[in-house]
Amino acid sequence: MGAQMNIKSDEAYALASDIAERTGETLTQVVLEALRARQRELTKDEKLNEVMALCRDMRARMSPEALAFDIDKELYDEVTGLPR
Repeated sequence: MGAQMNIKSDEAYALASDIAERTGETLTQVVLEALRARQRELTKDEKLNEVMALCRDMRARMSPEALAFDIDKELYDEVTGLPR
């Protein structure tokens, strides 16, 4: 038998048992899927934080002129709102 985990929370056990009963999965499958989902969520958050840090760094390096540039004025007609 592989590694074991002892869950000492009545609520956690009840939730996992309920999901297992409703889905036909084992408790191990339910817990494993929950852990995988949480890991995916954390990975996405970490990647987002890295991208946001990069954006803040790039913004700090931009000139005031570049920050004031309005791309909409270049791409869209001010009267009709349609692309040029």
